[in-house]
Amino acid sequence: MPLTLNKEISEEEFYGHFCNIKAPHQTLLCFSLKEDNKTLWKLWGHAYNNPGQCHAEILVLREIEDYLEANIPNATKYSITWFLSYSPCRWCCDEITNFLMKSQTKVEFNIKAARPYYLDKDEIQEGLKMLKRLGVVIEIMESNDYEECLYLFVDPCTKFTAWPDLEVRSIANKMILHHLLAQEDNRLDNQLFPTDDSSPVHTGLPSDFESHALVNKLPPEDPNKTPDKKDEFSDIRTPQKTCFPPRTRENEKEVKRKLF
Repeated sequence: MPLTLNKEISEEEFYGHFCNIKAPHQTLLCFSLKEDNKTLWKLWGHAYNNPGQCHAEILVLREIEDYLEANIPNATKYSITWFLSYSPCRWCCDEITNFLMKSQTKVEFNIKAARPYYLDKDEIQEGLKMLKRLGVVIEIMESNDYEECLYLFVDPCTKFTAWPDLEVRSIANKMILHHLLAQEDNRLDNQLFPTDDSSPVHTGLPSDFESHALVNKLPPEDPNKTPDKKDEFSDIRTPQKTCFPPRTRENEKEVKRKLF
C-alpha cells in the first residue's frame, strides 16, 4: 500500500531509501502533522510514490487535507514535517503551493530531503523558489537529520550508523540547493531594495565549487519512464560533521508521536 498511517518503517527501508550515496527509483516520505502548541502528533506515517500514478507527496497531502477537513481546526497553527528521500518535483511543488494557499489555518512546513531531484531543470527550480516565498523551509539532510528520522520513524533504541561519504554527499547537495534558494533571496531583496540604475547589478552565478557539483550531475530523463525519482551524483570532498547525542530508552514511550 503506497500510504501507511501510524506505522514505523524498517531499518532496511530507512537505509535503502535515505542513504544519499544510493539512487533508488522510488520516493519514501515520512511525515507528521501536529498542532503548533502541542507535543503529540495528530497524524503521522509514511508513503511511497505509486509508479505511473501518484507521487508520495501528493498522497500525503491528500491525507492531511482529509484530516483537516474532518477535524475542525482548533489550533492557531499546524506544523508539518517531511523527511523525503528526494526533494519535490515541480508537480509536487505546485500541489504543496495549492495546499498552503487554500489552507484555512496557518501552517509551518518543513521539508528535509536526502538528495535533490533534478535541480538543473528550470521548472523544478521555480517550484522550489515558490515554496520558499511561501515560507516553506527546505533543507538537505545531514547526519543529525538522518539520526532524527531513524529515531522518530524507525526505532528510538536503534543507533544510527553513518555510511562512508554521507557528509561528503550531503554538503555537496546542500551547496547546490543553497545556491538555488540564495538566488531567490537576492530576487526578493532587489524587489524590496531596488539597486540604483548607476550601480552594476550582479547576477548570482555559481562558484567554481558549486559548478563542479552541477556539471554532469544528472543523467538525461527518459520521457517514457514513470514519475519515479531518479539518480543524482556528486564527488566533492568535505570534513565529517558531528551528530547530536544518542537517545536512551527513557524517551521511548511517546517518541513515535513527538517532534523535537
